[in-house]
Amino acid sequence: MKESAAFVIVDLETTSPSVENGGRIIQIGMTFVKNKKIVEHFDSFVNPAQPIDKKIQQLTHISPKDVQDAPFFEELAPSLQALLRGQVFVAHNVNFDLPYLNAEFARVGLPELDLQAIDTVQLAQILFPTAPGYRLSDLTAYLDLPLVQAHRANADAEATAHLMMAIWQKAQSLPEKTKRTLLSVDWCLIRQSQDFLKMAAKSKGSFDETEQVALVQETVARRKEKHRSRRAKAKKEGSSQSYPMSTTSKVALLGNDLYMDDERNQVMNQVHRLLDSGQHEMAILQTAPQLKKTVSYLLPLFFTKQRKTKWLLSDDLSLIVHQKRLLAALAERLPEQNLRFASLYQPSGYLDEQKFRSAIKRARDKGGTFWQAQILVWLSETPTAAFAELPRGIRVHPDLKEVAADEDSESFQNAFEEAKQADVVLSTYQTFFAWSKKLNLAQGQKEKPAVILEKPVGIQSAIQDSLGLTLPLGFYQDQVARLADQAAQLPAKARGVWQVNLHNWSVACQKIDQELNEKGALRAAKAILDRLIALVELAGKADFSSKLLAFALNEKRAKLTWLAAHQETIEQINWQIDDEKHQQDLTFTIKANLIYQKYFLKQLSQLLVMSSFYSEDLKAFLTDGPKGMVRPIEEGTTNWTEQAKLKTVLSAERNEDKQIQALFAADRKHLLFLAEDFSSMKHWYYKLSNQYGDRYVVYGQDLSAPLKKAAWQASGEERSILVTTPAFLQALYDQSLPLFEVAVLPRANRWLDQEDLLLLVTALQKNPDSLLLATLSQKQAHFVGDRLNVVNSGRRVGRVENFRLKK
Repeated sequence: MKESAAFVIVDLETTSPSVENGGRIIQIGMTFVKNKKIVEHFDSFVNPAQPIDKKIQQLTHISPKDVQDAPFFEELAPSLQALLRGQVFVAHNVNFDLPYLNAEFARVGLPELDLQAIDTVQLAQILFPTAPGYRLSDLTAYLDLPLVQAHRANADAEATAHLMMAIWQKAQSLPEKTKRTLLSVDWCLIRQSQDFLKMAAKSKGSFDETEQVALVQETVARRKEKHRSRRAKAKKEGSSQSYPMSTTSKVALLGNDLYMDDERNQVMNQVHRLLDSGQHEMAILQTAPQLKKTVSYLLPLFFTKQRKTKWLLSDDLSLIVHQKRLLAALAERLPEQNLRFASLYQPSGYLDEQKFRSAIKRARDKGGTFWQAQILVWLSETPTAAFAELPRGIRVHPDLKEVAADEDSESFQNAFEEAKQADVVLSTYQTFFAWSKKLNLAQGQKEKPAVILEKPVGIQSAIQDSLGLTLPLGFYQDQVARLADQAAQLPAKARGVWQVNLHNWSVACQKIDQELNEKGALRAAKAILDRLIALVELAGKADFSSKLLAFALNEKRAKLTWLAAHQETIEQINWQIDDEKHQQDLTFTIKANLIYQKYFLKQLSQLLVMSSFYSEDLKAFLTDGPKGMVRPIEEGTTNWTEQAKLKTVLSAERNEDKQIQALFAADRKHLLFLAEDFSSMKHWYYKLSNQYGDRYVVYGQDLSAPLKKAAWQASGEERSILVTTPAFLQALYDQSLPLFEVAVLPRANRWLDQEDLLLLVTALQKNPDSLLLATLSQKQAHFVGDRLNVVNSGRRVGRVENFRLKK
């Protein structure tokens, strides 16, 4: 493929996914690119000679009226072939658009086009590996590219053309070493996508100023400074500032874009007083739902005495990345404060570059896998090589473990060294338990660290995950059997060493018994891990294929050593056998409360917990600490203003349907329907699809997609309804789902727990545009009454105005 090639970027809107099933094109959009410039556009509606499904109309905003006077495909087809001939065909999911178009050509008796074709989805996934998503709307938002009207063929074709040139720029801007490696491996890309990648990477020409992508330019600039260490920067001269106590002084120092008000200022001052004091104490703050908590505790960090390290702990990696970005933004405004901060994860949370380079060498001979290409580009940009920077889709790839770092890897050593110089360390619970004492010792700190938790909801499970242990014996046995098969092919002399080690493994397994006592189980688990580690070392020397990873076994071995030294923390030992799944697990469950009190709180000088909602169980867990250390929970807001209350329409069962009709007449965009159980959810899903499917895209939990996927997809639509079971509330409690602007709770008086209701109300209060429509009992309504602004007295049917957004 040549740089001078002519490209046509094509997008189709259709009545169904395939021509064979009766689908027809209803709009075609084409944008032509030559010499890195958009030179021409073509678009046309197409009369499908069949009805257009309501969901397609809602998605594309193409109505039967739009296509009734449009040409039929057979009328357009000869002109389309003339326009497409000799062009490189480009599409966002090319294996849909090109086969569909060719199937339509074949249907009307014309030959199919044999064109070079490239796919912008795959190319974007490789060249923008940290993008939040790869739908066209995700990428245009991420790269700040124009997309005037999504799901219209003309707009999507033009947006894809801009995306193609952004991909081209990114490939051209890669470091030469990355380019050489990227082009030396066959990535098995769709059609001629790899040819385009090769051409773009070798391209030398410039792009029109209108096509310059800011993110690509910023990446190039960051890459030049990638290896500069924060601590190598010269300190600014001049003394540090004192803490600004008042709202006006904070605004004067930092500007208006932090949305500073008296309530946030009060919380910041509380945090500053705690962290700047030398008292050994724990404070639990319950903040107002609308309060943006993160900056409220980050800003005071710049003005506290740096005599002890502050740890920001969370198992939500996206929060850690967000905290780090905010700290960097604040550091730019407050350079004289010289606050140093760093993230630190477990060694396996980093890429080992040597292991990765070895994997790439093998890929040159055998062909590469897609994630390797993504990592290769990411490696040219990342300052830390921490997997937390990657989207979850790459981060959870099972093969990524094969290139993970260990304690001796350069990437982890660099991260630990940076953390050693830091005043603030951002990390996970597991890393804190494993490395905080070592880091404190390396820093030469005399005082114990302080810890801040913004999302305390996961602390109990995080403690269990951090210090509890599960040995998947069935998996281990399967992998050892595979190693034994490979060892059987070795010469007799080499087999002898394997036979001894395999025998030792077999003996260790025979010691596992359901009647084992605690000490016996610990000894047996130690023997199993020791034998496995020995086998993995032998497998590495023989270059055997195995899914057993040395670093993972060593991490489990370290946990087991800790448990053996602290046996009072073990709550239960289970040996579980599932014959159907061929699984055997040996599990050590720990006493989370004891760990929290004895091995977490006593390791700290101070603990600050901030959240807008605490379940009764979490309150009890957090406040069960040493006497004199734990303060009572401090509520940031007890008297709710009208602006802070949640706009609410209360229903009675008799008028629930009329209230819902009024809600839809108000034209709200994103609605959540929470049903009692799966059967009720199905009822509402089909009812809402039939009644409102022409205006809204309706998603149902486990009907359209699993809960989390359905929630995120629904939140990305222009108009959507998500119908779920109460499982949504648990996921919301874990703070892992988007929240919709309207929540509807049919018949909630029959099934909704009061604490779950409070959780939902608290979450909705974060958005001033939120609305609750619910059928609640008097007891439920009273329980959350101080947080609700009920706009329909006597539960009368609300006027449409009651449901509309505030102007």
